[in-house]
Amino acid sequence: MKSKKETFADLMERFKYHFDLRTVFDDFLTMTICAFGHNPQTKKSYDEDLYMQTIDRYKNSDLRHLFPKMLAALTTEMEQRIGDHMGNDVLGDYYERNLPNKGLSQFFTPWPICEFMAASLTGDDHEHVDPLRVLDPSCGSGRALMCSANRLGWRHNFYGIDVDHTCVKMAVLNLFLNGVFHAEVMCANALVPGDFRVSYVTSFLPFGIFRITDKERSKIWHMYQSSFATKAKAVNVADIKLPSESEDDYRDGSQLTLF
Repeated sequence: MKSKKETFADLMERFKYHFDLRTVFDDFLTMTICAFGHNPQTKKSYDEDLYMQTIDRYKNSDLRHLFPKMLAALTTEMEQRIGDHMGNDVLGDYYERNLPNKGLSQFFTPWPICEFMAASLTGDDHEHVDPLRVLDPSCGSGRALMCSANRLGWRHNFYGIDVDHTCVKMAVLNLFLNGVFHAEVMCANALVPGDFRVSYVTSFLPFGIFRITDKERSKIWHMYQSSFATKAKAVNVADIKLPSESEDDYRDGSQLTLF
């Protein structure tokens, strides 16, 4: 008799009596993002040191071998739920049920409402000459951006901001695993002009997720300053490059479309 295949939630549950689940969840997000930031020259992650520092917490536990299985389970469940009326935000669903930060009053917008918002934002005209820039300034796990990408198509540019670093990592992974390769998610307080803590960019060429720690290299940070008419020096975002990037579909001059 075949044993039941463990889900992402099942694998997370196995850490319960050994580690803090919130820490495990966040560490999983960190290591997965590091793994997707592959440097073809060194054959290692661009964030190899961060990966090793994170996994070191589990060096004396056999549970460390569950992290690759968690990624496999996550991608399988996300694929199975494509087209489901409740969406395929496996990470957000797990987080909301088990790990919400009550101090921040975190309640994620249900998927059907995100679909409605995306439809209201885009209308019936899906054909745009230039790529649009869509911004969610309080993106949570990225559901509204995912719904917008589903409706508009993946050639457009999707940006998210959230004050919670864990949510930022969930959002960028959700976008990347759903094939949204023109996206950036920034950890910052959207109500505080100039705030920047860290940012993550998804890309197809070069392929991966790239962590940005210098705000001057963040496209969304520069665009956000310009959109709110700050006194920051204007920067052409097309001049900001990812590692080994030779071409860029981001075009300067268009406005951010806010949810």
